[in-house]
Amino acid sequence: MSAKDKFLQYLGMEKKEPDLTYLNELIAAHQKKVRWETWTKFLDFEEREEKDLYLPSIEEYVDRIIQTGTGGTCWTLAIGFHYLLKELGFEVNYLYMTPGHLCLMVELDQPYYVDVGYCAPFFQAFPLHTSFVVSTDMETFSYQVNGDEALVERHPGPTKSLGLKPVSFEDVKGALLDSHDWEKGFSFHSLRMFGYIDGVPYQLRENAIRRFKDQAYVEEELTDEQMRYWIEEKFGADYGVYERAKQIYQLRKG
Repeated sequence: MSAKDKFLQYLGMEKKEPDLTYLNELIAAHQKKVRWETWTKFLDFEEREEKDLYLPSIEEYVDRIIQTGTGGTCWTLAIGFHYLLKELGFEVNYLYMTPGHLCLMVELDQPYYVDVGYCAPFFQAFPLHTSFVVSTDMETFSYQVNGDEALVERHPGPTKSLGLKPVSFEDVKGALLDSHDWEKGFSFHSLRMFGYIDGVPYQLRENAIRRFKDQAYVEEELTDEQMRYWIEEKFGADYGVYERAKQIYQLRKG
């Protein structure tokens, strides 16, 4: 079975003609099934090589998602979703958000902004050149178009600038490599996994679970036994991957 077919099967989707309805169905399925997490960022940087940009192949990436219930940071998530959309016949390109975020543009009747990374609160595509605001239990996401850029403000959260012109993968290789910094890299700040469980946003962060509601969160400290329960039973992920990432974290971060 091809990586595309495995990916579709994991998402619970069938191949259809590329249109906006199908795109939104794919985005929603991806958001529900594929986790934003930093564990595999630790593993890939420790175990892979710079010449490969510390990235798994698409085949390895899809198999890892299926077998371990992981996903990755914006880089692996965007690259993987780009692959899937292209294989399904969509016209898709990369977009770069300063500082340090990768997302997608899909051309249909007009260009659409597609973002499945960094706990993105989206279950649909949005017209690229139209301002919008999305409010969820986790945050308010404001997207304000100004010429060739869009100001992206997350409350609470960072403010970034999205270039509205597509970039090639070659264009972002430098930023991708820059993200691999044990001291400064955002993804190396802590061990985290984010996902929706029964429609509710949760984040595992170190040895605690955060439940988001009304743009605030309640945090509960977890024992090692409870941590394993949340990883395996709630997030459906591989506890062994977390353990390996934790070992690397302790080695590199002290």
